[in-house]
Amino acid sequence: MEQRPGNENWTNWDNSGQPQQRPVIIVGEQNPEAYKRNSNLSAISLVLGILSLVLFWVFYIAFFLAVIGLITGIVSLVQHRDGHGAAVGGVITSAFGLLISLIIGFIFIVAMSIVI
Repeated sequence: MEQRPGNENWTNWDNSGQPQQRPVIIVGEQNPEAYKRNSNLSAISLVLGILSLVLFWVFYIAFFLAVIGLITGIVSLVQHRDGHGAAVGGVITSAFGLLISLIIGFIFIVAMSIVI
């Protein structure tokens, strides 16, 4: 095979005079959109939102679960990850859980101040 000057991707020539393209090998390059294809954050948001609604009577635990669920749901929505519906559901349930835990916490503090 003979090499002729020219385009570096078309350097090898076969016996019929047709150029053969060299294979291009890219090592270590990743798809930048690959990390956005999972729906882990949206599922975490939904689970934490539901747990904050279930555990509303333990207001300090429900508060932290709702805040973390709200943050993960918003991050999932902003980054346009898969699981858009679960992320919206997680944000909604986390917001309700946060609201209910704040109301229960306020009632608890008022009740404790009346007793003391």
